Amino acid sequence: MNEQIFSRTGATGDGLAQRAKQERWRAFMRRQFRGEATPAQMIFDITVGMVLPILCLVFDPFVFRANGFGRPLAAQFQLFAYTLIAIEIVALGVWLGAGKRAEEWCGVLGGIMWTGALFSAVVGVILLPFSILGLMFFIGIFGFTPFLTAFIYWRNARRALAFAGAQVPRAGFFVTLLLGATLSLGMPSFAHWRVGKFVERSLVEVLEGDDARANAAAHRLRLAGWLASSQTDQLALAYGRETDPARKARLARVYREITGGDIEHRWLVLTD
Repeated sequence: MNEQIFSRTGATGDGLAQRAKQERWRAFMRRQFRGEATPAQMIFDITVGMVLPILCLVFDPFVFRANGFGRPLAAQFQLFAYTLIAIEIVALGVWLGAGKRAEEWCGVLGGIMWTGALFSAVVGVILLPFSILGLMFFIGIFGFTPFLTAFIYWRNARRALAFAGAQVPRAGFFVTLLLGATLSLGMPSFAHWRVGKFVERSLVEVLEGDDARANAAAHRLRLAGWLASSQTDQLALAYGRETDPARKARLARVYREITGGDIEHRWLVLTD
């Protein structure tokens, strides 16, 4: 009899503890989306939403840049991603700094940050298998950063859009939301297209032109070489196929001028 009483009491206690945990979790989530950010949330948003993405790009091992790990996973989208991330960081900084003082621009900022949340979530999903695998070496934990960034942009987008929705008519609200999303996707797309064309034309001159044209093209590419790692890999592959010693030497010189690296080492990495 006593055992049954203790068993029922224990089960009741477990149920109460479980409900208490669930209520604490709901209260925590409600605090994340209140109209006003707390100081702790501001610090967290600046650190994870602005500083950490920059550090991830600087120390990117294989996603957009070639840092000795073969071909990057998404090098062809490097400029698009860099431009979009820069726009998102600026929008988040403006919103955190100005808040409701941004007034009619809150809808635009909300649209930009909403797009940033979606982009970060997509990047996180793409990196998820590598992140899980990298947990064995601890560095994989940084692969989960895009999910945190997505949460931060989503939270701040909701706040900005909620304020905008209360200030402007519904039609104007959707216009500002669409404008923000268009800016955050259109500007990176345009930059990616224009710079891609510039790099493509310059590489043709390097590969097919004479020494003077190749040197001039290499000098121009120095300004954009760090944004075109997938294209500069074409030089390394051409170096491996080239049989003329003079042309190989020119490709090596041009590659070093553009990237500062050794073309033969890069060719070995790409063909390993």
